[in-house]
Amino acid sequence: MQKTPMASLGRRSFLRHASLFAVALPALEFGTLVFAGCNQARSMAGTTPEQMANVPWKTTIVAAGEPGEPLIVSGTIYAPDGRTPLEGINLFVYQTDATGVYSTSGGGGDNRATRIHGSMRSNKEGRYEFRTIKPASYPNSRIAAHIHAYVSGPDYPEYWIDEYLFEGDPFITGAERQKSVKGNFSSILTLQRGNDGVLRAVRDIKVERCTNNCRRR
Repeated sequence: MQKTPMASLGRRSFLRHASLFAVALPALEFGTLVFAGCNQARSMAGTTPEQMANVPWKTTIVAAGEPGEPLIVSGTIYAPDGRTPLEGINLFVYQTDATGVYSTSGGGGDNRATRIHGSMRSNKEGRYEFRTIKPASYPNSRIAAHIHAYVSGPDYPEYWIDEYLFEGDPFITGAERQKSVKGNFSSILTLQRGNDGVLRAVRDIKVERCTNNCRRR
């Protein structure tokens, strides 16, 4: 029996999106369930260590000419002490396009089939960078535009981190602001436009020692 979209929602996504589920239904007319990318628990699962070893620290996750405002996000991944840069930490990101839709290239709502996605592996300085476009909020919703992200690495089983949000978005909630830390570790990015017209933002990441309470989807 085919699962309904509601059945595929994770616990956290359900609490956040249940009241807005009805607005996703019109997106089915485009052959895409708007919330599909949010609610699946798979990203780099199934990727071998040998494959991840060849993943660069810097990547572009959109094709040339992708509609939307060009955006470059960079930062440093640190150990739990927040001071020691970590090499070899995997970062997987995925997002909507400039219309707020998760366009997929495959079936099943698998995150890896979401059209705009990519993987990076932090370098010796703990650095990562990805070039994309600024995502849009889901159509007819009041959910802030965001980029989803997972991290993993040696001694750090894969878990999701707070979404990348964007300062100035009117849909950022008080709760999201309250839990976001200050400075470069903030999940709410401050965007700056360069002379080349490209938006840029910095977010550093402090990895967690995963336990049974680790945040996962």
